[in-house]
Amino acid sequence: MFTPIVVAAAIVDNLTEPKKILGAQRSYPEKWRGFFEFPGGKTEAGETPEETLRREILEELHAEIRIGRQLAGTWPAHGGYEMLVFLAEFAPGAKPQVGEAHLGLEWIEISNPQQLRWLPADGPILEAIVTHLKTPQ
Repeated sequence: MFTPIVVAAAIVDNLTEPKKILGAQRSYPEKWRGFFEFPGGKTEAGETPEETLRREILEELHAEIRIGRQLAGTWPAHGGYEMLVFLAEFAPGAKPQVGEAHLGLEWIEISNPQQLRWLPADGPILEAIVTHLKTPQ
């Protein structure tokens, strides 16, 4: 039996030397409207997490991405799902646009991630990303 997982993209301005990270402002459900998240979605049968991430970002933000490293571990997501998080950057020439899932997109300095109101589930992920990016690879 297929059990979907959730994948999310922590989209940075540059995978080599990231300085900014992208927050996508939710449009629904009403309870979470206005909160920021890392865009992504659920895997479909037969998809790899990376395939899902490319599909979801294309659907949600109308842009291609390049996927970098996966953040260590899994994270709890809404609905009892497990979530994998990957660092990513927009492909050269990509022009992201918000679709119906989001109200807007905001680039913020990685050094000051709390300037946006993040979904509660994404707060610990954001802290882990900031720690990960500060750690020499």
